[in-house]
Amino acid sequence: MSMMARFVAVAPAKLDEMRRSPDLVESLFAPDVLPPQFAFTPALEQRVRAQAPQALRAMLDRMPPDLRGQILRSFGIGEADLDSPDVGDAIAKRMGERAAALGQLGQAARPKGEPVPKGISLDKAWHGLHYLLCGAAEPAPGPLGQAVIGGTEIGDDLGYGPARYFTAAQAAEIARALQAPGLEAGLRTRFNPAAMESLGLYPGGWAANGDGWLIDAFRSLRDFYAAAGAAGQAVVALLE
Repeated sequence: MSMMARFVAVAPAKLDEMRRSPDLVESLFAPDVLPPQFAFTPALEQRVRAQAPQALRAMLDRMPPDLRGQILRSFGIGEADLDSPDVGDAIAKRMGERAAALGQLGQAARPKGEPVPKGISLDKAWHGLHYLLCGAAEPAPGPLGQAVIGGTEIGDDLGYGPARYFTAAQAAEIARALQAPGLEAGLRTRFNPAAMESLGLYPGGWAANGDGWLIDAFRSLRDFYAAAGAAGQAVVALLE
């Protein structure tokens, strides 16, 4: 089980449309073609039932309380359910529903003339990068504390909570903050594997991984917001 962060730039008019009809948000993150290996086959379902409870618990043990609660809610279970013999069934059911929904969206045609939205994925670097930007495990005030896991929730739970959006003005403010002189050097200074492990930052293993991949993720995020800000676009983000 893994958590990855995706960001998509959209026109302000498109964001307004999604705010009026939040069910449109999911199609923004749907693949044009669903990879065959993503199909939730009976064999995969059986493996999920057998292995997911242990994997989920290991992931949750590294999470701060707020994020831990969000993940549990996304699977429709509580803390007490983790010790239930039926927890594997609950996780498999939720993942099967999500796979089916993605399959339907992946087969849907994009409206004629509508361009493919520009986006990036931070993969698993999102939580570590968030910490380097603001020194906290949860969303924090200010553009640097909001850039990765902040924003305003919109729509239904899409895996690990609802998507979140930033208006064009907010995206432009974040873009300016991410381009501040000396920021990259400051991120390197803040990298502290022991502190990051103590906060339960996902995915862990900070001493072994080093800061290089987080700095690469920072540059990708900085350039993405810069492009969105220059184009006057809003941004929609999702943990999945």
